Amino acid sequence: MKKFQFQLDTVLRYKTQILDIRLAEHGTALAAVRRQEALLEQATNNRLACEEEYRQRKAEGLTIVEAMKYETGIEVLEATVRREAAKLKELQKAEEQKRAALVEAKQETQSLEKLKDLKRGEYDAAIAKAEEKEIDDLVMARRSAANREAEELENRL
Repeated sequence: MKKFQFQLDTVLRYKTQILDIRLAEHGTALAAVRRQEALLEQATNNRLACEEEYRQRKAEGLTIVEAMKYETGIEVLEATVRREAAKLKELQKAEEQKRAALVEAKQETQSLEKLKDLKRGEYDAAIAKAEEKEIDDLVMARRSAANREAEELENRL
């Protein structure tokens, strides 16, 4: 019997390549989200540190010009935090889309792999059945030959 060959093997290879691409894209998107989370945390920490310094300086006493500088600086840092948070949301949305594409590609690949396994099982069963039939035919041929020999011996006697 001929060697097992899955008819959709080229499609399976293509889907596997797509899965690998989607996996890499998702990894890149996830890394971008992690970097942005770190940037947002750093911006938040900078704002909190500036606010803390402003409170301490207010307690010690500071001029109106210094107070305005601190307030302006805090506003700028707050705008930076908002901008970084908005950027993080966009990156998280993109990462979620990449994850959905990855899950879809994984499902397609898995369904083809299951189909291949099923076809391989059918092929193996057909091979086993063919081998069993061949063995049965061989046994029957030997019995038939033995029976003919026995009949010829009887006829001679």
